[in-house]
Amino acid sequence: MGLPGFEPGSFPCIAHVSALREPKSHGGLCVDWVGFGRWVGGRFCKAYASKIRNYAERYCGALLDPSVAHVLNEFPKCKRRHVMAALSNLSKFLGVYRRWQEIVSESGLRWQKTSHLEVFLSMFNADMGSVRLWLRMAVERLPNKHGVALLFAAETGLRPEESCKSVSLLSELAEAGRLTEYYNAESGVLEHFRFPRLFIRGCKNCYVSFVSEELLTLVLNVKPHVKVNGLRSAIEKEGLKVRIKDLRTLYATALREKGVSAEIVDLLQGRIPQSVFLRHYYKPDLFRSIRKKVLRTVNAGFTVERQIVLSAISSLTS
Repeated sequence: MGLPGFEPGSFPCIAHVSALREPKSHGGLCVDWVGFGRWVGGRFCKAYASKIRNYAERYCGALLDPSVAHVLNEFPKCKRRHVMAALSNLSKFLGVYRRWQEIVSESGLRWQKTSHLEVFLSMFNADMGSVRLWLRMAVERLPNKHGVALLFAAETGLRPEESCKSVSLLSELAEAGRLTEYYNAESGVLEHFRFPRLFIRGCKNCYVSFVSEELLTLVLNVKPHVKVNGLRSAIEKEGLKVRIKDLRTLYATALREKGVSAEIVDLLQGRIPQSVFLRHYYKPDLFRSIRKKVLRTVNAGFTVERQIVLSAISSLTS
């Protein structure tokens, strides 16, 4: 037995095995789960896209019945947010997003974003020193390809999956003699936006990253072809906690504390806020003063970790 309204067999849109092979009509909705899977796969990372599809198949009945949607209020906040995101995406795919908004309103659903207290406690309890120590231990103990991938994530502030995609792409293009398609040597910038299928995913994007010559040389020497799951597994095998996401926070905090504006930090981490100032009036000199300030902060912050990786590589080649 499940929650009221979610008992087995009670969904008007429940997904059957046959739905994976062909579209199935449910009460006026035509749900092509294969097509939906491809659609979310093009917008989100593989793991999150899979979660969205699973929740959408499981709770799609809520798109037809507000009384069923009301039960979602009984879910824990985190799960409710994931289910609502899944149904929101499914409604957009089906072209019934306006109806979904009405259901949200009628059933009293709330997204319940992180509260002010939760934000404060997150800042109050943060320990960036422990993140640096973890990074130092990780690059010292992991194989070179994984150590370089972690260092790259720390020095660019990319998300874990973006970082792994970036170092792999750098390796592939360098081996094919096509590095200039990705790396702009004149401005010292990795231009992620030139590969939208990899780096532009709707709500989670990355556009450019400043990289020092030292970091680029390190990546091209090791040529790490890594995937995020393999990186996590390598960290776990060493008995370390997986803190790859914390490197993104470390990067943003370091830049902000050195006077880099919040708008620039957002841009470098793939966020475009809705402010009128940023969208219409703020035109920073990204490739001169901003680049110098960012690289100066990064180079000073990760010198020790970079030397650890370089020493490991030297010991292998000597």
